[in-house]
Amino acid sequence: MTDITMEEASEFVFHKCEDETVNNLMNKLSNRAVNSNAKHGNTINNVKKTTKQWVVEALEESMDMSVYLQRLLEKIEKEEINERVDINRKRLPNCG
Repeated sequence: MTDITMEEASEFVFHKCEDETVNNLMNKLSNRAVNSNAKHGNTINNVKKTTKQWVVEALEESMDMSVYLQRLLEKIEKEEINERVDINRKRLPNCG
């Protein structure tokens, strides 16, 4: 994904706020839309789907997100277990 330049960004309406995280997300959303429009040759406003098709699309996307979140949770939990094991190893006296 290619970031837009400041010149290109000037064509859009951005309301920069004091929250850097929000600004980063807005930039990512904008970049994603620009690249998607270029890739597909249209905008989301031009996509013709029924209400049901939009609901199915959103549901599929949310299921994907749930899988990604589950995977991240598993990774975090594994890292926490490994950290506890490392801490416990350091606390045990060396019996060698």
